[in-house]
Amino acid sequence: ETTFSDGLLQCDTIAADIQTCQANGKKVLLSLGGASGAYGFASDAVAEGFAETLWNMFGAGSAVERPFGNAVLDGFDFDIENNIPVGYAALATKLREYYAQDSSKTYYISASPQCVYPDASVGDLLANADVDFAFIQFYNNYCNTDRQFNWNTWAEFATSSSPNKDIKLYLGLPGSPTAAGSGYVTSDVVKNALANVIKSLDSNFGGISIWDASQAFANSVSGVNFAESMKSILAEVFGGQATSPTTSTSPVTPSTTSTTSTTPVAPTTTSTTSTTPVVPTTTSTTPVAPTTTSTTSTTPVAPTTTSTKPHAPTTTTNTSTQP
Repeated sequence: ETTFSDGLLQCDTIAADIQTCQANGKKVLLSLGGASGAYGFASDAVAEGFAETLWNMFGAGSAVERPFGNAVLDGFDFDIENNIPVGYAALATKLREYYAQDSSKTYYISASPQCVYPDASVGDLLANADVDFAFIQFYNNYCNTDRQFNWNTWAEFATSSSPNKDIKLYLGLPGSPTAAGSGYVTSDVVKNALANVIKSLDSNFGGISIWDASQAFANSVSGVNFAESMKSILAEVFGGQATSPTTSTSPVTPSTTSTTSTTPVAPTTTSTTSTTPVVPTTTSTTPVAPTTTSTTSTTPVAPTTTSTKPHAPTTTTNTSTQP
């Protein structure tokens, strides 16, 4: 990779990868935020201004510096973990205005909340903006899949509180015992959650998201990797055949002043089962050269906004250096 004169990375290899994925029907999103770093917006006005930066640098707009060159991403993911909700609903709403300028394809907005409801960082976004997918992190929390599993709370949110009543919800899981501090569960626990809890409330179910791709593929479960195991369980519980994993690039810490982050952040990896693959990429609002970590989307994403029933949810994965 090379750099622009100001040090921002020019990621030609990733740009080519994005276009290859898109040519194969995958959706690629850029994920904002992450678990570390100082970022956030001082006001809605600042966030709305940043929407123009994102659109021009990564969407169908134009800018002198475009880290992914001519590649046009399919949307943006909000992996906000700073406990400061200011501006994100305004940013998402403003992005929708830019999306409307390009009728050549559909653009998406997703969020990656903790399972604790409402999420301290993106709860306001989910309550006040049109969000297509929620990759809910059922790990590192009291509401992990094997603890006080609260899928019913999120199902209720989707049908009664979400501005988008067709929002797709993803069961977010760690891809291996070392992928998270807590929340890694066996295939039997996942199958039980899907068959006995989620299936009865699955009008908004989109699939399984896995953190992260690298660990999911390296983790062998009954002779197959963790991502493939999750796909098989989905097919068993919901019928039909799950589709191939999709790819994604990970989150970068957004700042209110610059368009990318100065510290490269490797894309996050989450595996997701979805009715249509989406591959989110990540960048940060703080000046940063988006990172070039690989992403497969048996992680978060290949979700689709069309109806999920009847369907065999698919698995997608994100790659990132930060959960």
